[in-house]
Amino acid sequence: MKKAFLSVIASLFIFSCTQRQEPKKEETVQIQHTDKETVKPKALIPFEYLGDYPAIKDSSKFIQNLRQAFDLDIHESPSQQESEKITVFRKVKINGSDQDYYFIEYDWKAGSTSQYPWKYQLLLTKEGKLVKTLAADRYEFISVLPKENPFLLATIVTGHGNGGHELYKVSADSLENIYEGYYDYNLRTYDAHEDNKVYEPYELQLKIKDYNNDGVNDIAFKGKSVLVRGRTPDGDWYDYTTINGKQVSYSADHPFQKIPVEYIFLYDKKTGHFKAKEDYAEKYKIYE
Repeated sequence: MKKAFLSVIASLFIFSCTQRQEPKKEETVQIQHTDKETVKPKALIPFEYLGDYPAIKDSSKFIQNLRQAFDLDIHESPSQQESEKITVFRKVKINGSDQDYYFIEYDWKAGSTSQYPWKYQLLLTKEGKLVKTLAADRYEFISVLPKENPFLLATIVTGHGNGGHELYKVSADSLENIYEGYYDYNLRTYDAHEDNKVYEPYELQLKIKDYNNDGVNDIAFKGKSVLVRGRTPDGDWYDYTTINGKQVSYSADHPFQKIPVEYIFLYDKKTGHFKAKEDYAEKYKIYE
């Protein structure tokens, strides 16, 4: 009888220990499951066709992969699908680095005014990493500082014909805009919008010269500001006037005035930026 009693007690003790251990087992399983979920797969190069350089074997697949890899937002339409193309696929060097980069321009030719100029320029590292996406109406690699790699000049234009410039160098694996005119001084250097004035030419001509004689080249944008409306000394605009009893209207073909302009930006050796030589809004009485 005593043996039977002890046997029952032992069974109850083993069952109790088993019950206490089971939650720990479940908890361990849950932790392991959570750890597995947080493990991220090794990232793959998102753009697949750099290895084909300089060839583009399948333009459609090239464009499709480019759009997906870098999330390019475009206006899709039959016209866009028929006209889209890769206009540039080349290796370049840019000031600030001795590395080679891939430069690609994708032009889809048609879209809404808000998406003008309907093309993207992308700068990629040789590993396929995106450095910068631009939407420039025009680009140019320009040599400003002798014996150094060129800068990337981008002409930024809205669908209404207003715009300016950006000038890029490589800085810490990214592109840095070193020209302060367009964003810091709100200075247009492109104007084809016939509201009050336009430029002649629409995109002011870029000049490279040592303007302050410090041994380093500077940049300037030069042309004419063509007033397509009359303007009072106080800056008020008007569309026509009366001369000898006849009404005279102003337009791009019959401008009120042409004013020579030259916006000079001096190279600052400390910051590596091009800064305005003076206050051009005040000098040329720029009223928009």
